[in-house]
Amino acid sequence: MKEQLDRELVEQVLDGHTEAFNLLVWRWQRSLYNFLYRLTGDRERARDISQETFLRAFTRLKDLREREKFASWLFRIAVNQYRSEMRSRQAAAAGWGGELAPLDESDAPADPDTRELRLTVRALLGQLTPEQREVVALKIYEGFRFDEIAAIVDAPVSTVKSRLYAAFEQLRVGLDAPPRIRR
Repeated sequence: MKEQLDRELVEQVLDGHTEAFNLLVWRWQRSLYNFLYRLTGDRERARDISQETFLRAFTRLKDLREREKFASWLFRIAVNQYRSEMRSRQAAAAGWGGELAPLDESDAPADPDTRELRLTVRALLGQLTPEQREVVALKIYEGFRFDEIAAIVDAPVSTVKSRLYAAFEQLRVGLDAPPRIRR
């Protein structure tokens, strides 16, 4: 149903009803922002890349051939924007360009064990390669299928699967490691 609605909204925008694009933004902005936040670990960067993604999507909407695949096309633009931003930051810093943002109080579970586990998982996600973080976020948090992820990250399905399974293994090893005692 959602794909059909996206297709219909895209058609409306292309027919000159630009307000239909606001509905597409409304539908996808939270998911896109969350995805980018998981990649960047920075709320402002995620917000900026999200805005640039929607701007590019609007200006290039006529290039979308398969209207029912708006979501994967939008996330593909976001991945390209993220990668472009990463390349520009690599001159200034090594690695993925930043620390994970602290949890908001609204994100903080009441149970201290749950909070500690979330913090551990976030730290472990920060140790993954950018390519691994992309596929983990797209599969686990956004629920895309392997073929959709392959289209979004412009890689064969086998590569997507190997990145995901390598990331899972790294996360598993990190979660199985004994806790470090701080001195």
